[in-house]
Amino acid sequence: VAMGGAPEAAMAQPSMMRRSTVSGTLRKSGEVALGGTSPTGAAAKGELTKFSPPPKVPKYLAVHALTAKRKLSRSTGNLHGYLAEDYHQINWPLPKMFGKEKYGHSLIDITDPRHLVDCAQMSKKLNRLNYDQQIVDLEWRKTYKQLLDAERRLDTLFETSVSKASGVARDLPLPGKGQVKAQEQLKKEIDRLMKYLLELQEQKDMYDAQQREIMSKCDDIKRTLKKENDLENLRQHMEARTRDSKSKDSPFWRTKFEIHSDPKRTGQRH
Repeated sequence: VAMGGAPEAAMAQPSMMRRSTVSGTLRKSGEVALGGTSPTGAAAKGELTKFSPPPKVPKYLAVHALTAKRKLSRSTGNLHGYLAEDYHQINWPLPKMFGKEKYGHSLIDITDPRHLVDCAQMSKKLNRLNYDQQIVDLEWRKTYKQLLDAERRLDTLFETSVSKASGVARDLPLPGKGQVKAQEQLKKEIDRLMKYLLELQEQKDMYDAQQREIMSKCDDIKRTLKKENDLENLRQHMEARTRDSKSKDSPFWRTKFEIHSDPKRTGQRH
């Protein structure tokens, strides 16, 4: 019995070797479909792959250095930013003021080694944009309140204390010289505040455009990574289904597969 089992084991071993060879061939075909994103593809050329060790980036721009990971709600539009570590480690009043609500979520959450350096640069840019935008937003709100106050004072300039107290519409007296002068000053103040508010709004729009551009790049990167993962999952599923459907002794495992198309054969078909 022992002697009879040896040939069977010897025959099974080449079959397993053939299956592993074909498995490697299928894996190579997957690498070609993914554009060299597997360890044996771009790594052989000295390029970064998703299996490569992550390149070094500054600690305040590294996702792995976070002590706590927190994101904003998806309704805010910021889908890729973690709350920066500075808001946990540094007691600084200006970033602490509105950081957790909006401005502190500037650390891009993509950790793929191929995009890590670019994402660190985008995080650095986003951090600076949020810092400047916080100052502009505060100035915008203060100017807007001043504008509303100036418009209210202009509307109520010619109302007397009696008409305000009674709440009844009356014929207002003719304005005096002092009231006319105050009216002109208020109009000039309103024009000045409106002009300044429009300048601040233009700056806010510029910051928003820069942030949307960064978020759009992050969307493209994540879309590409998702496509690669889907193709890899499909390859593994097709490989497992092929292994299950073919027996060990099937001639299929001895067939050589060409992962690249032959130009001569392609020309003959046409």
